[in-house]
Amino acid sequence: MAHKHYVIIGNSYAGIFAIEAIRKQDKDGAITVISKEPYHAYARAAIHEYMDGIIGDSQMYYRDMDFYGHHGVTTMLGRAVTRIEPGKNRVVLDNKQTVGFDRLMISTGGIPITPPIEGSEGPGMFTFTTWDDAKALRGWVQKQKSPRAVVIGGGLIGLQCAEGLQHLGVDVTVVELADYILVKALDQLTATRVQRWLSENGLKIVTGSTVESVRRLKGAVAGVRLKNGEKLACNTVVLSIGVRPNTGLTEGSGIKVNRGIMLDKAMQTNIEGIYAAGDVAEAEDFLRKRADVLPIIPVATMQGRIAGTNMAGGDATYPGGLPQNAFQFFGKNTVSIGNVIYADKLGGYEEIVRDDGDVYRKAVLQDGRLVGILSMNQITRIGIYNSIIRARMDVSGIKERLLADDFGFLDLPKEFRDELLTKPG
Repeated sequence: MAHKHYVIIGNSYAGIFAIEAIRKQDKDGAITVISKEPYHAYARAAIHEYMDGIIGDSQMYYRDMDFYGHHGVTTMLGRAVTRIEPGKNRVVLDNKQTVGFDRLMISTGGIPITPPIEGSEGPGMFTFTTWDDAKALRGWVQKQKSPRAVVIGGGLIGLQCAEGLQHLGVDVTVVELADYILVKALDQLTATRVQRWLSENGLKIVTGSTVESVRRLKGAVAGVRLKNGEKLACNTVVLSIGVRPNTGLTEGSGIKVNRGIMLDKAMQTNIEGIYAAGDVAEAEDFLRKRADVLPIIPVATMQGRIAGTNMAGGDATYPGGLPQNAFQFFGKNTVSIGNVIYADKLGGYEEIVRDDGDVYRKAVLQDGRLVGILSMNQITRIGIYNSIIRARMDVSGIKERLLADDFGFLDLPKEFRDELLTKPG
């Protein structure tokens, strides 16, 4: 029987986890990875630490350099796929070369949202999603005599970029359209405390406005004008207002797209044999039970693993994506899982809060079940909370214990403890 040929477009988290899953099912099939970026699998989440020198080149890679050889993978790095032809079971590359496949996975990630801003065309404007972005931005600010930057967007990536720039000696101002930062990850109270902590460490933050235009002198960035009329002097502008699914390859292919590539619970598209995973994918949200795009690493790795398993003949079902955010700024940690944002805006939720000043924790319940957990400066037991949410466990009888300092495994019902102990991995 002929061996299958698996083709994976994209070389980030979803692609790497798909490779590992394929090899658990199929030791002999050919695997080809095609990626526009020329790099071995690297940690996109660490580009801010690379930019400010905390880590070097070798520390950017999250798989050993013999990973592809060990897994029998042919790489085509620095090559872009320009077209998918499902009827011919092949993809076309930017050099006109074609690569055939028996199973295909699209993991092309997301691309930065770049709204039209007057004066944005030209040098001094950057995005911040790839290793090359980090290299370019660092090189640029190091050439400026008095580097001053405006980062547009107060989400996680924008703030990480701002912190990295500050460590390089750049005077940084973050501009966020919403009333507070990290609006997609935190509730307002926690976000306000994080914002205060960032401000105390030297970051300037403007909320409730955005950049309307970029002012240039002799072609060089000289400042920005905000919609509230405020003017900020700078020589560098970073656009970091989010990403959108990079679905351009699906045009003309017949693959169905909404916001992202639409998938079933096997991570398969509407075309048999073609799968997708990661930031490009639109699949079921665990809590809301509707399709959504969740551009976060835990979702990408899970989707990649499930897609790879099913591509190789396995039978894995996607349980649904769960929002998860974990980050650290200036030494302080914050973690959020599930629904911690909308509970205070919608009815039907119960909140349990423990506020010790520097340490803040919140559990969100719906119909007696834990649906969200948020913790600032106290990140222990997060794995237990995640398991409780995933199990849709009724915590009515232990809700007063949920945020106790000594809450743990033994607080859980015996049947749930037994299930966790026998669960693979």
